[in-house]
Amino acid sequence: MKIVNRSLLLFSVILIEGYVVLSSELLAIRQTIPFVGSGTDTVSIIIAAVLMPLAIGYHRGGQFRPGYFRGRYLTIRRKLIFNVAVALAFLLPGLSFGFLYFFFRILLSTGISDRLIFISIYSLIFLVVPIYLLAQTLPLVSNYFPKDDLSKIAGRMLCFSTLGSFVGAVFSTLFLMTILGVHYTASLNFVLLAIVVILLSKNRITRSVLLAFSMAFAGLFLNGPAVMHYFNIVENNQYNTVQVFVRRNGDRNLELNRNHSARYNDSGRKHNYIEFAERLAINPTLASDYKGDPKDVLVVGAGGFTFGHNDPINHYTYVDIDKSLKGVAEEYLLREPIGENKTFVPKPARAYLYSSDKKYDVIFLDAYLGGFSIPEHLSTREFYMQVKSHLKDNGVLIVNFIMQPSFSNQFTRRLDNTFRSVFPYYSREVIDENYFLWSGMTDNYVNVAYIYLKQPDENQGEIYTDDKNTVFKDFP
Repeated sequence: MKIVNRSLLLFSVILIEGYVVLSSELLAIRQTIPFVGSGTDTVSIIIAAVLMPLAIGYHRGGQFRPGYFRGRYLTIRRKLIFNVAVALAFLLPGLSFGFLYFFFRILLSTGISDRLIFISIYSLIFLVVPIYLLAQTLPLVSNYFPKDDLSKIAGRMLCFSTLGSFVGAVFSTLFLMTILGVHYTASLNFVLLAIVVILLSKNRITRSVLLAFSMAFAGLFLNGPAVMHYFNIVENNQYNTVQVFVRRNGDRNLELNRNHSARYNDSGRKHNYIEFAERLAINPTLASDYKGDPKDVLVVGAGGFTFGHNDPINHYTYVDIDKSLKGVAEEYLLREPIGENKTFVPKPARAYLYSSDKKYDVIFLDAYLGGFSIPEHLSTREFYMQVKSHLKDNGVLIVNFIMQPSFSNQFTRRLDNTFRSVFPYYSREVIDENYFLWSGMTDNYVNVAYIYLKQPDENQGEIYTDDKNTVFKDFP
């Protein structure tokens, strides 16, 4: 019975280690989105900062032998407890939003602006050491099993470790982050590591146990309601850290992953680019002399549901991956439900466009938040072709880009080229006329509206030359 209990304890430790490693990797990716964005480049650095220490940790754990260390005999049990406690000490700040907020502010104050440098420094400080130490769990625990059945035991250990990783990948993202929130999902990792320290300790009340649970309680506080309230966080799920700020002038501002997303007040004021788009595409259909039918309007990137909020006539479909946004907007930003002529589809934009064949009179693309949050998959030619296929003839597309107004950097030029390859004839309006033509700056990003009218006779190949000039014929 004693052997059975010991095996259960050891396999529980292995299972928890697998869960915490994979869950911490996903949490690191999610918690750093407000500071470095969510591109494949930043994600790849975090994955590398997990996989390489994992491999080295497995190797080093297998080489460990009990012996004296700084005058004290270090057993396998003590080595395991030390590893878990130190890993907890690193993951505690590395997975807590409040600490990361100040950490990345300090990095910004040093003059560093490259997000890849940001994420590399973060990974080196908060991920490499804890993952390296936790990886040693598997080979260290193997010392407690009989050596005469090693292959069978090794297979079972790998099974439990992988099962823990599977649960960490699926359960933490699809359930915990959705139901409890990212901050409580991180807190669970801290508690689980403290539990591992208890399971490994001979005596339940030791200095290591007290230290581990002190750190776990600190993690619960750093990710608790008081800290979330301090940072004005009203929702924190697998997609967004949602903050709402109420300004002295009465404006209510919604931020998604620390990027300005929506503004609204009791007078109905919105962001200038929203009001600009409404003046172009919506207001003419609300005029008293308008005789046409109500328009079908698609809004990609629901944000705060402010676009068309005061329009009771036209039919709106809002598409956004984060299903919590509707409730957040109605409670904190609009302070009233969206109209009956409006439908919310909580779905990724490309998935919705792929699965629907509905065409629209107006498409408003507002999924670009600026800063480090440039959605790569919504910046390609293939995506714009999807959007175009959902426009009716004479339909209007308005896109709110966050870009450099005078084409002074590569990103702006390439994005413009990509858009032009699908929508050859468009108008471009820099909101608030913030062109900064003589500033010499290349990183001053502003709202730039692209307006396109779909026409059946588009032909972008013809130009005027000295040899062939048909201006007299073409001019109406």
